[in-house]
Amino acid sequence: MFKEFSDPLYGFIRVDVRELALIDTLLFQRLRHIKQLGLAYMVFPSAQHTRFEHALGVLHICSLLSDRLLRSKDRRERELVRLAGLLHDLGHPPFSHTTEVLIPEKKTHEDLTQRLILETEIYDLLRRVFSFTHEDVERLLRITLGRPENKEEEFLTELITGQFGADRVDYLRRDAIFCGVSYGLFDHNRLLNTVEVVHEGDSKVLAVHISGLRALESFIIGRYFMYLQVYFHKVVRILNIHLIELIRELIPGKDFEDINSFVRLTDSVVISRAFSEADKKELVDRVFGRKHFKEVYSTRDRNDFNRVKEELLNRYPAELIRFDHVYKKPYDDEIMVFGGMKLLPINEASQLVAGLNPIEIYRVYVAPEIRDEACSLLKR
Repeated sequence: MFKEFSDPLYGFIRVDVRELALIDTLLFQRLRHIKQLGLAYMVFPSAQHTRFEHALGVLHICSLLSDRLLRSKDRRERELVRLAGLLHDLGHPPFSHTTEVLIPEKKTHEDLTQRLILETEIYDLLRRVFSFTHEDVERLLRITLGRPENKEEEFLTELITGQFGADRVDYLRRDAIFCGVSYGLFDHNRLLNTVEVVHEGDSKVLAVHISGLRALESFIIGRYFMYLQVYFHKVVRILNIHLIELIRELIPGKDFEDINSFVRLTDSVVISRAFSEADKKELVDRVFGRKHFKEVYSTRDRNDFNRVKEELLNRYPAELIRFDHVYKKPYDDEIMVFGGMKLLPINEASQLVAGLNPIEIYRVYVAPEIRDEACSLLKR
C-alpha cells in the first residue's frame, strides 16, 4: 500500500503506509505552517512553499540516490536514508532558519529535531510501525542530523546533507521555482545519474563522474547566485533582522526550548500574536507593512564598513541604525570529481568553480526618516 503526493518538481512522490503514519502526525503536519524561506515572500511573492513539501522532496531524492548507490539487499539502509530525509527538518522554528538564533543555549533546529524524534509519538511510531530498536532510532538520528559515528554512517549522511546531497538538490530547485528566478535551476537528473561511490581504502567517497561536471558546475554556481540574489537579498536580510526583534518582544525564550510549547509555534501563530498586540504596532509595521529600515551603504571591505559604522553611530542614536554581515563560501566541504582513474577536487577539475570567491557583504540600514540625510552624509 502506498500514497502519492502531487509535486510541481517531480510529478508524484510516493510514500508507503508506514511513512504515511509519520507524515500524518500533527508534529509533521506542523511543517505545512513553516515557510521554507521565512520572510522571503515579502520580496518574492510566490515564495510561499513550506518545510512540508521540502521534506517530501528530500525523501524523493534520497530514494533516487539509494536506488542508484545502495545495494538492493540493503533494505534497512535504504529505509533509514528515506526516513532521515523525511524527518531532517522536523525541528525548524517559525520562519525556518531566520529565527534559529532565538533557540536558547545556541542550540539548532537539529537539536530540536533530535528531541522531537526521541520525546514524542515519532519515537513510538518508529518502534511500533517500523520495528526499530532504540539503537536503530539512535542510528537514524545520527544519519538525519549529520552526526555519524563511523565511515558507513558518514557515507549515508552524505546522501542527505552532503555537498550535493538530497537536501541541497531539492531546496535549490524548489526555492528557485517558487521565487520565480532561474539561478538555482540545474540538470538534477544528470547530476544524480553521474554520482558514484568511489572506494579509497576502507572509505567510500561520494563523487561526481567527470561526465557530469557541467551539471555539477551549474549546481554550484546556481547555489552561489541563489545566495547572492535571494538568501542575501538586502530587503530579505533587514526584514529578518526586524522579525527577530519582533519575536523577542512577543514570545518568551523558553517557548523555543520547551517541547510542548515549541510544537505549537508556527509562522501563523507568530503573525497572529503580532497583530493582536497594539503596543507592537511599530515593529509589526516594519516587518509586515514594509516600513523597514533602508540600506544606505554596502561594501565588501570590512575596514570601510567599520569606518562608516563609527561615523553613523557618532551622528545618530543606535536604535535608528542596523548593521548586517553575511559570508558564504562557494561550497562548504571538498567536492570530488572522478575521472575514471583518480579523484580530483572540484577546484582542480573546474576553472569556473575555482574562480568563485566567497560571498562577503557588509551592509548599513537606517530608519526611513533619516535615510536621505544619512545618504548625503555618506556621499560627502
